[in-house]
Amino acid sequence: MKILITGALGFIGRAALDHFSEEHHVMGIDLKALPAKNIFAHQQFSITKALIKEAQFDVIINCAGSSNVSQSFQAPEHDFNLNTVLVQNILCELQQFSPNTKFLQLSSAAVYGNPETLPVKELDRTKPLSPYGEHKLLSEQIVTSYANFFGIRGLSVRIFSAYGPGLRRQFFSDLYTKFESDKHQVLLSGTGEETRDFILVYDIVKAFDMLIKNASFNGEIYNLASETEIRIRDAAVLFASIYGYHGKISFTEKQLEGYPLNWKADMQKLKALGFATSSSIEEGLELYFNWIKNHKAS
Repeated sequence: MKILITGALGFIGRAALDHFSEEHHVMGIDLKALPAKNIFAHQQFSITKALIKEAQFDVIINCAGSSNVSQSFQAPEHDFNLNTVLVQNILCELQQFSPNTKFLQLSSAAVYGNPETLPVKELDRTKPLSPYGEHKLLSEQIVTSYANFFGIRGLSVRIFSAYGPGLRRQFFSDLYTKFESDKHQVLLSGTGEETRDFILVYDIVKAFDMLIKNASFNGEIYNLASETEIRIRDAAVLFASIYGYHGKISFTEKQLEGYPLNWKADMQKLKALGFATSSSIEEGLELYFNWIKNHKAS
């Protein structure tokens, strides 16, 4: 297949590029070029009509966009452009020049906000707590509308808490930095009682592969997680044990704006297509620790 990955230098984009390059012809675009990896620079991730028309990609995986909840409050227009307008622009060009291309949109569990019940299903109520979550929800609606009105082959994947080799920010990366800088005590945001459903990046790209092969691409939406709920406090202690950290772990006891209290995904829809996770959180964090200790400073 001919596959285009937008945001190919990001965390999930880079993993997808490596995964699909093993068997397919893959091109990536990002704000910076990396010709050795077949990644080319496009301003603001824009895709030229010529590229869409000439390449006739079998699949476009849209990994571009912002994933910073806090910044979406500070710069909502920027977040809207990256997470919503970009999707509209790509789909408009597909409609005109490559209507048979499959389009896989990366959405987020942030669309749910604080779910009323757990595990949360794709048809449950969406009530985002941030501009970021609202913009991701809009992107899903755009994908579904293009499928319904124009027959564009698209779907959206609501990714829960992604982690693994290649991640240079967010919870576990920040925790590693704190362990390195203070051997006696670290202070983390929140209460520690919040829960998350972590999904290893290798399982994410495996799910993409399975969806490309088996999904209908008629505007549908899928949860993508591990179906394992873990308290943030317990996740921090687990990572500390892997690191060998013996200091005290404490929390500010203040909730962060825009972040949910509890997450656990219902994965029946994706599992019906044959998906299963490959690693436990313990195994995944071992992989991540072995990666970050060699790459954090680079």
